[in-house]
Amino acid sequence: MIQQSPAKTKHFLKAINKAAMQQCNDIAKQIEETTKAEMQRAEDEASRDGHLRINLAKSKIEADAKMQIARFETQKKKEIYEKRNAYRTEVFEEAANRLIDFTKTDDYKTMLSNSIRALSGKVGQDLTFMYKESDTVCKECIAAHYPDAAIAVDASICIGGFKLKDADKGILIDATLDSKLAQQEEWFLLHSDLTLEI
Repeated sequence: MIQQSPAKTKHFLKAINKAAMQQCNDIAKQIEETTKAEMQRAEDEASRDGHLRINLAKSKIEADAKMQIARFETQKKKEIYEKRNAYRTEVFEEAANRLIDFTKTDDYKTMLSNSIRALSGKVGQDLTFMYKESDTVCKECIAAHYPDAAIAVDASICIGGFKLKDADKGILIDATLDSKLAQQEEWFLLHSDLTLEI
């Protein structure tokens, strides 16, 4: 067995301790660097995840807001459409009532006579006139100008005037106040500026 002096042993132990301490310091430094790198990586991932979550949340908020705006616009358009229809209905009910009142005047009889007289030379001989059942003025005007024509009641006529079937020419003439009012309704919708914009 080799004998060493205590001084050499002490020096040897000191060198071992120094090397061990250096290794411990190196390992500690390596652990610290690895930990720091892992922490940075974790922070970067968390930051990316955070931005992703923020962007997802923003996208959801924007989509929800757009949906609410679309619902609001749809609801407002529906309300405007209903108000426009109510107004249109009111206007044309009033117009229909005034036309019904007009059918009780002498001006109506004059208008009918002029309309029926204007047919002369434009229609054949096989004629069928149709009128509103309670419109005796119309029936009398037709009979006065076309005594040989057939006359029938048409339940679809609500206001007044007449329809004429000309079997010779295969045409139907609608000279009712109902159709004239319907034409005015189309014009009204096009020109009334009651649009569906919000």
